Amino acid sequence: MSANYHAPFFFQADLAGTMVEVASKPGLAAAHLLLEASELAANLIRPAATERVLLMGAGHGALGVVLARHLTRGHLVLIENDLIALRMAQLTFAANQVSGVELRGANNALPAVTEAFDRVILFSPKSRALGRRWLLEAQAYLRPEGILNIVGAQASGVRSLIADAQALTGKMHVLGYGKGCRVAEAHRMQPLAAPPAWTTLPGIMPGSWMPLTVDLPGGTCELVSLPGVFSAEHLDAGTAFLLSQLGSRCTGKRVLDVGCGYGVIGIAAAQLGAKQVDLVDVNLLALAAAHENVERLALSQIAVRPSDGLEAVLGNAYDLILSNPPFHTGKTIDTAMAEAFLREARSVLLPGGTLLIVANRFLPYERVMQAHFDTVTVAAACEGYRVLAGS
Repeated sequence: MSANYHAPFFFQADLAGTMVEVASKPGLAAAHLLLEASELAANLIRPAATERVLLMGAGHGALGVVLARHLTRGHLVLIENDLIALRMAQLTFAANQVSGVELRGANNALPAVTEAFDRVILFSPKSRALGRRWLLEAQAYLRPEGILNIVGAQASGVRSLIADAQALTGKMHVLGYGKGCRVAEAHRMQPLAAPPAWTTLPGIMPGSWMPLTVDLPGGTCELVSLPGVFSAEHLDAGTAFLLSQLGSRCTGKRVLDVGCGYGVIGIAAAQLGAKQVDLVDVNLLALAAAHENVERLALSQIAVRPSDGLEAVLGNAYDLILSNPPFHTGKTIDTAMAEAFLREARSVLLPGGTLLIVANRFLPYERVMQAHFDTVTVAAACEGYRVLAGS
């Protein structure tokens, strides 16, 4: 693995007798689980050469290489909700000289009624709610005689997703399992007369949003989010603690919100008088929700940008950087992305500017900040969190 957070690395994997050059990098969620599930799926799923196949949530795209080689007269579309995964899939396809694969970023748009796939292959995501939403999207994408495959590791919730698909269609059966992974299949994925109640829940029903009410320093605010976004259903305690410390720090300032989620920190900064706010995140569903919230609130001083770390704003300069940095990739504690951001934050701060983050007490961020800032202080602390300031 590369010691440089931003540098991809490559490794070889044997998928059903096919050697695949796989791209990955720090920050890619559950890459090892994706590979084990892909190995099993490559042995069990053999599409016809003419099929139109939709692959959802496949991460680094290793399975896509094997599928593309089967689809000599067909077409493969890959949808991802993670910017890093999209880029690694693109590199994986290029490294294996696979062309013609269509890569799409996930958003909240309804599946196009003109599209009809012969097969949808769905990797189980960390969020069960997102998995349920993807099931409904898969149902919309499939032609009446189409095939649904569910792929994943038990650690990523594949058994729950298979159970949800069974409740939705009554037709799932397991093709095989191994190394803690499963592959299941359903033909003619037609809805039952009485579908599960969760199919109509906000955020799970395709095209809908999850509503939430949050108390911000500037007052109560009605926002929306999506499954698969951090703390999608409520304002998390760490972010709430950071917001309580903003006071007049934002007034008239240029502010950057890193790892913005559905945009709550940046929106609070704008409501407290920031003259310019940039929101960045790698989660494309988070960015869709953040953009929707900015539009609904008519906050013209806010821009929403996809970005792996600070890459989209390098060259900009801010008075204040705010963040509740992510420390998980999938379900694993991983501070690589956060530590890379902390090392680089000073490069986009104006002289006299401040980095203000909230973090769980056990995380080593103070040490990382001390190596790159002249002054690092604990601006506030409570039982579970600290707000750290670097300048």
